[in-house]
Amino acid sequence: MQLKFVTGEPAILCGKALVISDLHIGIEYRYRKEGMNIPSQSGKLLERIEKLLKKTRAKKLIIIGDIKHKVPGTSFQEEKEIPLFFSRLLEQAEVEITPGNHDDRIEKLLPGKVTLHPSKGFMLGDTWLCHGHAWPVKEFLDSKRIVMGHNHASIELSDKLGYTWRDPVWVRAELDRKKLSERYKRIGKTTPELILIPPFNGFAGLVPLNKTARDIRKYFREGPNPMFRISKKREAKVYMLDGTFLGELGKI
Repeated sequence: MQLKFVTGEPAILCGKALVISDLHIGIEYRYRKEGMNIPSQSGKLLERIEKLLKKTRAKKLIIIGDIKHKVPGTSFQEEKEIPLFFSRLLEQAEVEITPGNHDDRIEKLLPGKVTLHPSKGFMLGDTWLCHGHAWPVKEFLDSKRIVMGHNHASIELSDKLGYTWRDPVWVRAELDRKKLSERYKRIGKTTPELILIPPFNGFAGLVPLNKTARDIRKYFREGPNPMFRISKKREAKVYMLDGTFLGELGKI
């Protein structure tokens, strides 16, 4: 199955399916509680997705986790917006979901025509799709690649004047076969490639993969993405959304 990054957007075209991650619908509710008056972004998210479906001519939309934001529980905003959001999407394409760590009881908010996969992921052709917050089932070892969100992947850059910014990135990494075999005991002759996709919702925040602060190092050593922890992170290839190849993560 052909896999293609969608230039300019945090999305992947996997065959005829458009794959995105980390919508975090309802995150504005949290910001409002903290004193920031950010209006709902659901309409803008929906408009972007609809344009991408038309642009790519995708027949199917797959969201790999964190459809909503509040956890545990569900906010009033999520209860109101998510059913309408997906009803609109179903008018454009088939919709499939594999839940993320923010998606407890998401099935109660989805229209019946949305296909809900297990939280540990599923196979689409030769590609395993899952959110990334938990170990996938061993069936993923039969795939050519495993695509995950969850990390909110970005790179932190700075100029000579000290101005610092973060850009969302795609990451392609090789999994460490020794560490993989320690987890799954028996593995095949080939190892799936790991691909990280950045969050679709820009308000969801970005985590810089190249930041050397102790808390970030600890996050990637002990944090919630087990597959990225056992990847060869320093040799991982990093790409900006416009397709620019930045180089290996360990050298950025």
